[in-house]
Amino acid sequence: MSWIQDIVNPQQRAWEDFYRNRWEHDKVIRSTHGVNCTGGCAWDVYVKNGIITWETQALDYPDFDPDMPPYEPRGCQRGISFSWYIYSPIRVKYPYIRGVLADLWREAKQKHANPIQAWASVVENSDARASYQRAIASMPDYAEAHYNLGNILRNLLSFEHAQASYRQALAVNPDYSEALNNLGISLVALGELDDAVESYAKAIAINPDFTEAHVSLGIALKGLGRLDDAYASYQKAIDSDRNSLKGIRNLLFLILNIPGRSPEELFEEHLRLCELQLQGVECSTEAFTNDPAPDRRLRIGYLSSDFRDHPVGDNILPLLSAHDHKQFEVICYADVQSPDAMTERFQSCVDGWHPITGMPDADIARMIRADQIDLLICLARRFDSNRPLVSAYRAAPVQVSFHDGATSGLMEMDFWLTDEFLHPSETKEKFTEQLYRLPVFYQYLSIDKAPPVETLPNDNARFITFGSFNNPAKVNEEVIRLWAKVLNSVPGSRLLLKYRTWFNQPSLRGSVIDRFAEDGIEADRIIFETSLDTLPEHLGRYAMVDIALDPFPFNGATTTFQALWMGVPVITLAGESFISRAAGSMLYHAGLGDFVVDTPKAYVAAARELAGDIERLRSLRRTLRERVATSPLCDAPAYARSIEIAYQDMWRKWCARPKKISKA
Repeated sequence: MSWIQDIVNPQQRAWEDFYRNRWEHDKVIRSTHGVNCTGGCAWDVYVKNGIITWETQALDYPDFDPDMPPYEPRGCQRGISFSWYIYSPIRVKYPYIRGVLADLWREAKQKHANPIQAWASVVENSDARASYQRAIASMPDYAEAHYNLGNILRNLLSFEHAQASYRQALAVNPDYSEALNNLGISLVALGELDDAVESYAKAIAINPDFTEAHVSLGIALKGLGRLDDAYASYQKAIDSDRNSLKGIRNLLFLILNIPGRSPEELFEEHLRLCELQLQGVECSTEAFTNDPAPDRRLRIGYLSSDFRDHPVGDNILPLLSAHDHKQFEVICYADVQSPDAMTERFQSCVDGWHPITGMPDADIARMIRADQIDLLICLARRFDSNRPLVSAYRAAPVQVSFHDGATSGLMEMDFWLTDEFLHPSETKEKFTEQLYRLPVFYQYLSIDKAPPVETLPNDNARFITFGSFNNPAKVNEEVIRLWAKVLNSVPGSRLLLKYRTWFNQPSLRGSVIDRFAEDGIEADRIIFETSLDTLPEHLGRYAMVDIALDPFPFNGATTTFQALWMGVPVITLAGESFISRAAGSMLYHAGLGDFVVDTPKAYVAAARELAGDIERLRSLRRTLRERVATSPLCDAPAYARSIEIAYQDMWRKWCARPKKISKA
């Protein structure tokens, strides 16, 4: 493929010779157009050096009628929309896949049988990236090349360089909607949500049915606390493509943040969205061949994208590191796109590890069946890159939801792990699974990187500083209204808000200040911390906080644990759902149940009373870390035993009734 050298030195114009001699060919391939093609006609495609040079319509169609010609008389009405590119001489000068990248891809495929791993080896290779960048530098007016480089850099999590590449692509082609969308994704990763919203809006203006851009816009709007607008964006994505799993899953995530919805409304919404997800999914009716012996060693499968530095990973690692491998064989099915040091820790404590990135859900389900997994533990199904539909294919005899925010809505999901506080016997929450209550739900390892606990900030500032380090999506209007009452009840107090760098966004900061102002809170009483911190630096910011305020209905989980670890008590309002009782569960099991209240009035009273008890705040500051470290929240061996007992109990139920597990 010597013509590729023109990418480095296009002035040679050898690509013109290639085009002039396009009638020469190496082989003829029978094909349809392949892109947007109905397959209603067939073509003889002439190929030279791997490039389509020309084609003719096939003339050997079956003779159905003497009056019908031996070819498709209408031609190809859909494939022709792409043909302008296939036959353009520009295709040889500017290949659809850059020659350098094509060569790297062919080399990678020789080393990796799995195409996903082959592509990963290309995008993660700095030398390969450099060679592609050199090729692009010689052709600055090639928008697709800059766009492709942006995608490579984004996959490498180099978002600053990725957004620069997307901007170069847009300088060449301002109407490049895909580049606008991916620019927005990079901007969100950099914390520039306002600019991301603008980029998504431009992409949608160019292509109103751009489903992915509607989803991306919803994500950015949610991050800015604009929940109603985010809901509308996700719904537009679903309206434009009813098979948009990203739209459905993000909407399932979003509705957990919206206040004021009854348990019945939430349940109906879950069932509606679940029905949309299940389009085209056929649950396997094939009988399982697992040995139904009730007391044998069990094969446990964990399905997740969060075997990494992630809040769910923080909760699951203590369990996996403490499993009894004499009684349980532990297999992970990992959709981890960017492995890290924590991924290695997960791999070191399990019996089997199967990467599933890029695999279809049905194939994953078949793999799990073939591995004869007895219990499949589906982790945080609606969040991140998890695979909520694998369980819909009935991949294992017993399927368990763990660390999801609400019901799966699936009849194929047998159990939902919880505890007595998250789901008391009188719970009003509705679900399709059978609840299985553990002695304690949450579990954490000690935070080794945490800095020492500092003295109470009130001792120096002489005023109380409340704080929340939660995602702005959780800080809704009702939360702000209640927090304003807390501030009004404690004269001179301040509120510190922190989440990554997001409160640096003018629209978010402005909306928060305006909402507090409506309830009489001056702007100088709201403190925004916007530094991009390492974990030790982030935890060190709790040295500025006397009392943490928990949001609702979506409580803080990791933020609650981290606050307690840094000696900061948390006030929480326990609601009627799992997600609105998460912080309360932690506080209850840490022996801090008096900080858990059930009415807004009691929330304000608890915060006011604690703010007035400086000696207790000082005592909590000194003792909370040890108190939490010695609580059931940090007892991995006991926690693992309790879950293993649950697994064995679930398995015995299946052995007793192998065809169906009662949901009563």
